[in-house]
Parts: sequence; structure tokens; C-alpha cells
Amino acid sequence: MEKEKIQSQEEPKKILAHICCAVDAIYFLKRLREDFPKAEIIGFFYDPNIHPYEEYLLRLKESQHACNLLGIKFIEGDYNLEGWLNKVKGYEHYPEKGARCVLCFDDRLQVSVEKAKELGCDSFTTTLLMSPKKSQEQLLKVGKKLENLYGVRYIHKDYRKGGGVQEMNRLVREKEIWRQDYCGCMFALFQQKGEESLFDLIGFKGRLPGTKEEHIFIRQLKVEASLKDLPTREEEFQFIGWYPLRGKLEIPKLKKVIPSLIKPFSSPIRGIAKVDAVEKVGDFIFYNKQNLTVQLVDRLEDYPIKGSVLGNPTFLVERKYEKLLLENRIAAFLEVKIKPSKSRNLIIGDIKTAQRLFLIPADTLQCGKGIAPERVSEMIKTLEGEIKNKKTALVILGAQSFNIGYEYLKQRHPYVEEKKIEWVDYS
Repeated sequence: MEKEKIQSQEEPKKILAHICCAVDAIYFLKRLREDFPKAEIIGFFYDPNIHPYEEYLLRLKESQHACNLLGIKFIEGDYNLEGWLNKVKGYEHYPEKGARCVLCFDDRLQVSVEKAKELGCDSFTTTLLMSPKKSQEQLLKVGKKLENLYGVRYIHKDYRKGGGVQEMNRLVREKEIWRQDYCGCMFALFQQKGEESLFDLIGFKGRLPGTKEEHIFIRQLKVEASLKDLPTREEEFQFIGWYPLRGKLEIPKLKKVIPSLIKPFSSPIRGIAKVDAVEKVGDFIFYNKQNLTVQLVDRLEDYPIKGSVLGNPTFLVERKYEKLLLENRIAAFLEVKIKPSKSRNLIIGDIKTAQRLFLIPADTLQCGKGIAPERVSEMIKTLEGEIKNKKTALVILGAQSFNIGYEYLKQRHPYVEEKKIEWVDYS
């Protein structure tokens, strides 16, 4: 590509700022606007290195939220994961700040400068400059190379100096910006988390408690409420997460798989348990090995947990299979993950002065039952006036299928039980 003449005006008129994440963006863009108050700034989220896609969506929503808070236009680039993987092929095992990162900068900043040209920007920069895990020298080298090639000025600002990192962290806390726990690319994830990285790469059906899918649902609603200038507040909590990975009930003699769901907080089964029924008591069939239990139900659907639960490996099965389960040897296996997890409640409105509270589960059940985001969006739109007048508030409850979100809400705000409460049930 032939070199193009770099525009020479001292004060940029239109700056495209590549955004890597909301944490780095919130302070960097604030300072950029202070340094260039007359310039139009456009936030450009182009990060095909982020994996899995649920993680990408989370960072996208957070970055959009950060731009909304600052009044900066936000646009999304393509999620070209395959193209990015081809660019870094052969460099998968290089450490962070190594050669793979340089290739990654090349890709993201080249697409950014091309977008800057397309939009008529005279300058470009990147929030990667705010990250303590990124090399300033590498970014300067890549930025200057692209400046010379495309004739669009590269603005290199190290806002980390002079207490910038501390101020960034303060803003992140104040604005309730979600903070990711790894660089973004799968190779850095493997290096930073080891075996635990496999859980980050698993996608679950629906929005199980504490998963990225649940978090995306909450953050999407927060952005929507913020765009309507409605007050929002997040309250994070920790819990012991339970996640079903694989499970099956089968009658080997008949080569028949029995449709089933796994009861929440069931313990895993060692290997494949070949078991016989011992007795049936009420709705429960008890087996002779590994405490395996089958609970008979009218319809195969999950229910929110109420009260205490046993940890026996338990499958939910429709009653029509009762005779088969009692008369045949069963082969069962069950793999689950139990780990410390985080979720959060999102409060939209003034919960203290509101007379009426709508309580909405953020998660879904195993069977897929849950509240569609469009339904909550419509509620926000319909109740906008009442929320602004402090008569009504919405509370999006995290991990509510485990009966955790509401319990935590009552701990933080004991007075909620005195309010008029309207539950939006799983549907």
C-alpha cells in the first residue's frame, strides 16, 4: 500500500478510539475528551480476539454502557474470530506482551484505522494504552506504522501515569463497570487460568445462575435503563454454583434412553453406575448404588429451589416411565461442576421510596423456562414514568432459581418485605 500524506492540523477534529474493554475505556475516553474538547470522538469496538462469544457480548455491552455514560458515539466492528485465529496461527503459546500480542495489535488497529478513514476521522487511538498488561512500546510501533501507511494521525497517550490507574479503578467502582478476569483471547485464558479456563469456554443452555449468559441479560437491561436516564444499582453477591455438564439415564437391555432432567445440587456419579431399584417411596425411587434417586414428576420441567435440598444424584423423570425404572437395571452417569460463583441483583429505580416492586428472575431453569429480555424491556418502557417518580422499582434477581437473589435482596434491604411485591414468574 502506498504511503498517504499525514494530515497536519495540530488539533484533531474527529478521533476514532478503538475500544478493547469498558474498564480501560471509561477513564481513557474521559481524559481524551478533556485533552481534545473540540474533537468529535467515536468509540469503535473491534475485538475478534475475545473468546468465547458470550465473553465478547459481555465486553461489548459494558463498552457500550461506558460510552453512553460519557456521551460518546459507539459502533461495533465485525466479530471476525476465524480471521484473527489465522493471523496468530503458530503463536498460540507465546506469552502476553510477546509476538502474538503484536500480531493482535496489528489486526485490531489496522481495521480501526481503516474504519477511521471510512468515517472521515483525521486521528485514531486505542484504549489498549490504558492496560497495564499491554506494552506501550509495541502499541507505539504499530500505531506509527499505520499512521504512515494510512495518513491518519495516531494519538499515543499514556494516561496511566500520575495516578491514572488509581483514578481509572475509582471510576470503574463508581460507575459499576464490570471488570473481566482475563485478557480476552483463549490463549491468554489458558495461560492465566489453567484447567479452570475450561469452565469459561463452556456454553450453557439458557441463563444458568452465575454464567455469562445470565450476566449478559442483566447488563443489557442496565444499558437500556441507563439510556432512559433511570437510576440503576448493581449489588453483587457470591454463592456456591452448581452446573450440570453431562448426564443420562439408560436401560441397557432395551437400549432405551429415559428423558430426564437433573435436580439442582445433585452430586456427580463416579463412572457409570449400573443400579437396581430398592424401593419406591412416594414420588421417589431409590437405587442400590451411589445414592442414585429418581423423582417422578407429572411433566418434565424444572422448578426454582425452595427450602433446603439434598445432594443425592437425582434425576427428574415423568411418571409414565415408572414401571420401566422399577423393573429394569439402569445405567446412569452424571457429571457436574461445583464452584464458587458470582451473580448480582440489578435495581432499576429508587427501591427505598418505591411503593411497588416488580421482582424478575434473571436466570432460567434447566428446561429453558425464563423471562425473555424483550418482556422486561417492555416493562421498563411501560413503567418508565412511575420509576422516575419513585413510585415503582424493578429488581432483576440473579441466581433466583437457587432462591439466592431474593434472599440477598432482603439482607441488604430488609424493608422490601413491607412493599407491595409483584413477582414476574418463570415462563
